[in-house]
Amino acid sequence: MATILVHIALVAYTAGAAAFLTWLVRPAPGLARAGRLLLLVGVVVHFAAFGVSLGVAGAGLGVKAWKGGELFSLLAAVTVTGYLLLDFRYELPVAGAFVGPFTVAVMVPAHLVHSNARAIAPEVSHSIALFVHVGASAIGTAVLALSFGLSVLYLASERQMKEKRPGRLFARLPSLDLLDQAGYRLAVWGFVFLSLAIATGSLVSREATGSTFPLAPKQGFAILAWALFASLIQARLVAGWRGRRVAMLVVAGFVLLVGTYVGLLSAAPALQGTGA
Repeated sequence: MATILVHIALVAYTAGAAAFLTWLVRPAPGLARAGRLLLLVGVVVHFAAFGVSLGVAGAGLGVKAWKGGELFSLLAAVTVTGYLLLDFRYELPVAGAFVGPFTVAVMVPAHLVHSNARAIAPEVSHSIALFVHVGASAIGTAVLALSFGLSVLYLASERQMKEKRPGRLFARLPSLDLLDQAGYRLAVWGFVFLSLAIATGSLVSREATGSTFPLAPKQGFAILAWALFASLIQARLVAGWRGRRVAMLVVAGFVLLVGTYVGLLSAAPALQGTGA
């Protein structure tokens, strides 16, 4: 049943992405509304699939294994939820043309490509820190993905303005100031959740292995991304950085964060504390 629901959600996400991409070419209000509705239907069905999976899998909070694809699936659902909230606040259908394809690109390897289960150490199978860690990782990454998308749109819009050759994309973008403000606020929230993910990942690692934080490449990428976002926030507050410089730092930070997810779809002997 859960698999059927996930496939329905994927179809809705794909249709929503197609509606938003078509809107870029033919900006009819009905296409943007259809895109929002399809993404909403997809995320509701998607979370219903998670509910069914948890009901079938478990007794209590204990978890014995988790496939890497499920982590990516959760990331996709949280990203869509974040976009819908962002769109409700700022009305950004152009961001939907980024979120829709991104969600489909995440969902396809998550559910259509085989991935082996990652065993979870018995010491942390009932750990609240593990669940907080996974949730904070998904929320933080989703929020930073949205910030990344707005930053890319900012850079594209600014370039078109400087070249004095505004194209179709420019006509559909909100003001540069709105993109800058919204992207920065998302980066701050993403930094908060990334900090929580790193802290709880250290706790999970201690529970599972007795080591506070075994610094694998994945954790190293997370810490580098955290440091870059911390520097971004400080530069904004102290030096007043805005616009292009902030957007470029967000893009660089998110690229580093993506490095923490490399290899999650492959098999691993145990799920230990992660940085993101």
